Amino acid sequence: MNKTVLAIIVCSMFALPASAATISGGKITSVDAGGTSFNYAKKKKNRRFRITDKTVIRVGQKTGNLSDLKTGQSVKVEFQRQSGSLAALMIIGIGF
Repeated sequence: MNKTVLAIIVCSMFALPASAATISGGKITSVDAGGTSFNYAKKKKNRRFRITDKTVIRVGQKTGNLSDLKTGQSVKVEFQRQSGSLAALMIIGIGF
């Protein structure tokens, strides 16, 4: 194998994003008025998710926005742990 190709493969392995996790079955308990985060509870476990410029909000088959998130709604959240916090990658509306 060519050394250049091998170097590209090795470098791209480190450029891949960390694996994402998914949580569902809980509800939004609050949405930050500034649009930077929301709280989510499932059973007795509460989590705060950060909204980033890369967060995608889905409402059915359509792309939504932060104003579509309401307290009490059931959602499925795909997220990554980034710098000690949970960053929401995708929020899929279930209870919209």
